[in-house]
Amino acid sequence: MRAMKLAISLKKHRMAIAMISSAFLLGMVLSGPALAQANAHEGDSGGPASGLFLELNALQQVDAACRMVFMAQNTLSSDLTGVSFETVLVNTDGVVDRLTVFDFKDLPKDRTRVRQFDLDNTQCETIGRVLINGAASCEGNGITGSDCIDRLSVSSRTDVEISG
Repeated sequence: MRAMKLAISLKKHRMAIAMISSAFLLGMVLSGPALAQANAHEGDSGGPASGLFLELNALQQVDAACRMVFMAQNTLSSDLTGVSFETVLVNTDGVVDRLTVFDFKDLPKDRTRVRQFDLDNTQCETIGRVLINGAASCEGNGITGSDCIDRLSVSSRTDVEISG
């Protein structure tokens, strides 16, 4: 009888351990993508990763033009004396509307800058997506031409998707 009680007790403990282990593993699986995204801008030292960050911050209708407002942050190894991006605008129907170049000019190291671009004869509500197609220019001391696109991260605070 005592052996039977021990067996039942042991079985209950094993079930409890299995449930706790399952909950732990489920938590790890579900939180993995969130942790990866949270750490996306962190380097090996735990600080911000070295790179170039562009945020599509706002779209503003100004008469017949759509003003696109970007916040740009340069955490590369030095100041950028000039950077511009070949940019593709895709309308809400998924059709490429235009290919243009946005000149972000100089971006000092470890500083945030706001840059805005007015798109003549464009209604902001017709822009569905922005694609940073490549770096048309990328200049700075010790900066290679590919650093501005290879180490670029993009995000949007608007309903318009941005990718690069």
